[in-house]
Formats: sequence, C-alpha cells, structure tokens
Amino acid sequence: MKKLLAFVLVFVGLLVLVGCKQSDNVIVVGATPSPHAEILNSTAVKNYVESKGYKLDVKVYQDYVTPNKALNDGGLDANYFQHIPYLNEEVSEKGYDIVAACYVHNEPLNLYGKTKPESYDGLTIAIINDSSNVERAYKLLVALGILDSYSVENFDAKNPVYQSSKNVTIKCIDAGLLNKEVEDGGYAVIPGNYALTAWNTAKATEYRIAGESSDVAYPNIIACKTVDLKSDKINVLVEALAQKEVQDFIAETYGPTVNYQFEDLRK
Repeated sequence: MKKLLAFVLVFVGLLVLVGCKQSDNVIVVGATPSPHAEILNSTAVKNYVESKGYKLDVKVYQDYVTPNKALNDGGLDANYFQHIPYLNEEVSEKGYDIVAACYVHNEPLNLYGKTKPESYDGLTIAIINDSSNVERAYKLLVALGILDSYSVENFDAKNPVYQSSKNVTIKCIDAGLLNKEVEDGGYAVIPGNYALTAWNTAKATEYRIAGESSDVAYPNIIACKTVDLKSDKINVLVEALAQKEVQDFIAETYGPTVNYQFEDLRK
C-alpha cells in the first residue's frame, strides 16, 4: 500500500511538472478584438513566437476593465488594448502593479459621419464618456474649429463643460454606443478600435470625416506586471511586434485607421 501511495505521489508530481513546463512555454495575452487581437494573431507574430519555442494564447476581452484586473491577478502574462494615460489612471485608482513594455500602434481619434456636413452649426456630436479619453476628443474638436474651449476639471459626463460659437451640443456616451449615432445619421468622435469592431476598415474609412494627425495620437501598448518587464516571455512578445512584417500587416489591413508606432519602452 505504501509503495502504491509513493508511486501515485511521484506520478502526480510529474504531472504537475509537465503542466508547469507547458505553462512556461505559453505566452497568454489579453486583448480587445480589433485591431489588437487580430495583430497578435497575425502570421508574423505567431510564427516569430513559435520560432522562439513559445506558443501564443490570445484571450479576447470585450471591455476595458477586465484585462488589467486579469493581468494584475496573474491570469495573463501581458495585455494589449490601452494607451498610457488609461493605464496610469487604472494604476492610480486600483493600485495595479502594471507597466508599459512597448508602444505598438496608434489609432488616430476620428470624427465620423455618413456624410460631411456643410456646417456644424447646431449639430449634436457624441464623444466617449471616460475621463482618460474625453479631453482627447475635445482637443480634436477644437482643432477642427467645432469647439472654442473646454474644461475637464471634475469631469461629469452628464454635464460636460465646453464653449462653441457654432452652438454645437456635445453628448458624452459609452464608447460602444458611438457607432450607433453615426448609423442613425448623426456624428461621433470614435476611438479607432471601436470603429473597426463596429464596422470594418472600408466602412470606417468611408465614414471618416477628419481626425487627429498621427503625431498627436496616443500609442497603444503592451502592458505587463513590473516584475515581468524583462522576462523571457515579454522579450519574445516585444521582439515579435517589432518586426517589419507587423508594420506591413497593419498598413495593409487597417489603412488610415491604425498606424504602426513601435518603440521599446524597457530601456
């Protein structure tokens, strides 16, 4: 009986070791659907990761809240869906021990509508309602001459503070509802990933009226736990995204909606 028990314990121990070894060879990355998960699942990224002896497992999330929690709790090795201002806000509010490993791409914020209006006078324009992105939308509308000024101090989505000599009304709503404003004949400032997810590259390009220049857009990042910043898994992931083939994939797939902007931030 003792011999049998010893054999069982050894067998279970071997299974645990095998399981750990398999886990050590898998890079688990959380991402929103488009373009993030699509970029990670591109042939260029997956082939590079596999050439280094790893497998890439992309977990797709439909929201902005869960990926950082899952990363901080240890369920992910990295995530790819956010820019640094959003990450900083999450870290400040929730105490996450998460940092940026690299820039990958930017998604210029665009004003969308089925048709370009002859005048913006009296129009209602919908913008995102989260505080890390609302100022970016305001800045775009000021640059386009639609707003004269704004304030984000003590931002309240129900009572946004702005001035417009064109008597434009700003409506702050959830990002996932912005595309419906456009589909109903209205106008909205929409982050690129939401436009791509709601439509596709062709329709997002067709509906685009104007947008940020790429030099003012916020790059989207690979984020990881601080302790893992220079780990083998993050090294491989960053190297995979640094390839010229990834730049080509982004340009060919997304047109002006997504711009490659790689930079290793771990130096």
